[in-house]
Amino acid sequence: MTQTHDKVAAAFGITHTPGLGNLMDRPSREQIGRILAGFEVVKQQVSAARPDVMIAFVNDHFDMFTRRGMPAFAVGAGATHWGPTPETEAWIQMQRGPVPGHPEVANAIYQGLMEQGIEPFLFDEAEFVHNVLIPKKYLWPDLDIPVVPIYVNCFLPPLPSWRRVYELGAAVRRVVDGRGERVAFMASGGISHWPPITTNDMSADDPLVPRLEQLHLLGRDALRLDPALPMALLEREHQMVASGRPLINVEWDRMILEKLAAGDVAYFSSLTHEAARAEGGDGGLEMMLWVALMGAMRAEPADIVLYEAVEEWMGGVGLISYGRALRQG
Repeated sequence: MTQTHDKVAAAFGITHTPGLGNLMDRPSREQIGRILAGFEVVKQQVSAARPDVMIAFVNDHFDMFTRRGMPAFAVGAGATHWGPTPETEAWIQMQRGPVPGHPEVANAIYQGLMEQGIEPFLFDEAEFVHNVLIPKKYLWPDLDIPVVPIYVNCFLPPLPSWRRVYELGAAVRRVVDGRGERVAFMASGGISHWPPITTNDMSADDPLVPRLEQLHLLGRDALRLDPALPMALLEREHQMVASGRPLINVEWDRMILEKLAAGDVAYFSSLTHEAARAEGGDGGLEMMLWVALMGAMRAEPADIVLYEAVEEWMGGVGLISYGRALRQG
């Protein structure tokens, strides 16, 4: 049976690789050219689609949610969101400012999810960092599209299952199909990377461990107590790059993108967090956000627009688009 997508104007998944902020001079000029050319493809799709609202499947990096309160899923219903945080302005290379929200759509999603047996946390204003602002910087820089963020816990166990995240996306789509707005769906995060914001790969006597545990508990409040932590994390990243250890799993990255592009629900339904973490690091768990997108797109086929393994950034840059499925639907 042919699926229709009259309420969906655009849909894409993109990595929010921090290097896309202030480290654009590190990779080769040729590689940057390929990345920007891929971004241009989806930028043109978004520009032509002119959606009424951007529904963004994203994760938090302890900027809002911490061990004091970490929901599996959360919907941001504020009329205005903000970003980047003061701590991330310099490396994201954007000035802090307002980002419009869409309370009507956000509250409808919240209500609709509740009615479908998914109980998210509802909150007002969101603090955006690279999760939303790196995609905005490259894919809709000149468009003031209201954003409804839907957060998924990707870092602090217990995590929602890959199957449950797919169901979340499908449930959001059912809400959208019952409304009048034309929406864009976005997923942001991944692919394989080992960010030193978690402690799973650190020894118990690593001096960063207690500092990170404080961050996980207090969030941005921890930076008032430990203002040197961001520089310590940056230094750890430099050490990781200099160590020569593999920091990108290119084979896994390509396989995951191919499974997403094929809409392989069976694969992701059986995927465990342990298996994903072993192959893709803690950063690889952010691919749950792309699975939510896959659910919202009913597992339609997608096109892999871009994949570049950028060693200087400790991660790959990936981009998929559902533009072809939307044109055919």
